[in-house]
Amino acid sequence: MAKSSEESPSRRTFMLVVIGLISTVIGVALTVPILGDVLNPLFKKRDIVWTKLGKVSDFEKLKPLAPKFTPVYFRVKEGWSVNTLPRQVVLVKDVSGNFNFFSNQCTHLGCPLHWDSLRQEFLCPCHGGMFNVLGKVTGGPPPRPLYRWVHKIENGTVFVQNKYVYNPNERGI
Repeated sequence: MAKSSEESPSRRTFMLVVIGLISTVIGVALTVPILGDVLNPLFKKRDIVWTKLGKVSDFEKLKPLAPKFTPVYFRVKEGWSVNTLPRQVVLVKDVSGNFNFFSNQCTHLGCPLHWDSLRQEFLCPCHGGMFNVLGKVTGGPPPRPLYRWVHKIENGTVFVQNKYVYNPNERGI
């Protein structure tokens, strides 16, 4: 007895299914690397760059334990574009003449700090965080001292990096 065409697939149907599967495999094999190249910049860490802050001779004129807020602009590549990131460096000269380069962001939730000269403290307006002139927590919810910028001095010029010392995730800021 001969089998009917309804019971078994024809050669034409079989070839269509095989060609369709092969085309799908080839399409996936080509799409995955292309998507990887296109989406890779989105997951890449921010570039770490050095930016000039100023001359050491200018900073040596500062009074000890009197903070100076200095703007700094980092030009970093993010994804497909190059952006300028404005940040603040708080420069504090301690009593022995050493320089400290702090971030002006509260370590609680990143709110910008301001200096209260009467209290001699950095204050966070959002949640009441307080830091002394050397960045240590003196009150409020901040879990750790102020972040310190990575810095170097070359040929009498101070450079800062868009990265903190002991940065937990080692990314650029």
